[in-house]
Amino acid sequence: MNALIKYRNDLVERNRLEYGVFYDQLKWLGHYEAIELEAERDQILERLKDNIQTGFKETKVDTRNLSPGCRLCGAGEWSCLFINNRCNAHCFYCPAPQETIGVPETQTIDFHTPEEYVAYIKKMGFKGVSFSGGEPFLTFERVKTFLKALRDAFGNELYIWMYTNGILSTPQKLKELAELGLNEIRFDIGATNYNLKKVKQAIGIIPVVTVEVPAVPDELEQLKKAVKELAEAGLSHLNLHQMRLTPYNLPKLIDRNFQFAHGPRVTLPDSEITALKILEYTKQEQINLPVNYCSYAYKSRYQKSGFRNKLAPFIVKPFEEITEKGYIRNLAIVVSDWVQFRQLFAQLPESEQGEIQVNDKQAKVLLKAKILEHFLPVTKEILVSYTNMRLSEQTGDIPDVSRISLTSARNIYIESGFVVNDLSLHPNQSNILLQLINAKQPKECFEDEQLFIVWQHEQIEEGLPEYF
Repeated sequence: MNALIKYRNDLVERNRLEYGVFYDQLKWLGHYEAIELEAERDQILERLKDNIQTGFKETKVDTRNLSPGCRLCGAGEWSCLFINNRCNAHCFYCPAPQETIGVPETQTIDFHTPEEYVAYIKKMGFKGVSFSGGEPFLTFERVKTFLKALRDAFGNELYIWMYTNGILSTPQKLKELAELGLNEIRFDIGATNYNLKKVKQAIGIIPVVTVEVPAVPDELEQLKKAVKELAEAGLSHLNLHQMRLTPYNLPKLIDRNFQFAHGPRVTLPDSEITALKILEYTKQEQINLPVNYCSYAYKSRYQKSGFRNKLAPFIVKPFEEITEKGYIRNLAIVVSDWVQFRQLFAQLPESEQGEIQVNDKQAKVLLKAKILEHFLPVTKEILVSYTNMRLSEQTGDIPDVSRISLTSARNIYIESGFVVNDLSLHPNQSNILLQLINAKQPKECFEDEQLFIVWQHEQIEEGLPEYF
């Protein structure tokens, strides 16, 4: 486990750097506390196992009756449009300031007109869209304009939902949204101290009404009370999120004496326990309400991978492959005997020959994983690289840029670059490499740092994380 331990130590150091002088003021989970909390989590899941279904590699509970929007999110088929960036609530757990209206934006791309956004959805092939913010009701006319454009362009093929705190929601506005084709609305009742009036107003107007709220550890009893009332009112779904720490919400979270755990981002393990307790409560009390625990592990693994998997097909080369995690794998061999290589090359069918690129200058051959074993007799070294991508408004200074034309007047760009470049493996490690590529997890990948890096870029990690 040496590579895994080093990775976790690196995460701890990264968190220390991010939070600086505040780091030592945070109540970090101790070793024995982590063991106890994990045991509590495991016990709850064990008691629930016959009444729930886990999904997305055990990172989401319960998946038996998810909202259509949640299913699209997990499949990487969802675009979240931040319709504005101003909010009229003051939730202590909010991760970022939201003070300016701005223009609609997603993935750092601004959309000044609905037509441009419609073109983007068509080009990317998304099957779902959500309006978020900020607070969408603050720019209600803007929401309606974008909603109408999307529904006119896609008909019923697109699933559309909206997030809101509900403060400005009215029956009349809800009816207007329903008439324009909004499929689902999601209320954060934490913003209104668990006031359910606006949620109940929406039930019967919008086809699917969901409550989506962070699972706050010291508000468990309030949430239990709300769950019963919401189920009786006919709520469609309850989505519970795991809370996480950011530099913005740090002062308020410290004041509430929460415990924090390390990871790619700092999270609240007690929030996870709270969500699972609510799920167990609904089963014990036979409350007929689908509860979905949306862990930070799920969001960080699946949402990022999903978007990479949308971008990668635009730029992947014939000799490259897209990993489960959405990175583009560039696999090469350094050839030891070119005469024998050409003989082996000639044995391949033309279709596979076309998926190979020879780089004479660097004495290496780029190829797909499925034919790596064929060339092992002439392989001196295996080189593995991974490419990441992001969208950009303009070409910038990054050399590898691909243009996506949305309209005659609007282009956006995919910037790409190696995040792992020519990671060197010995030919005798090829079997482990191929196991990793084929979704297996040999124990060696957690011992060897090079193989651990491969695993990180190939596979979406399984399970809820260990606390540390």
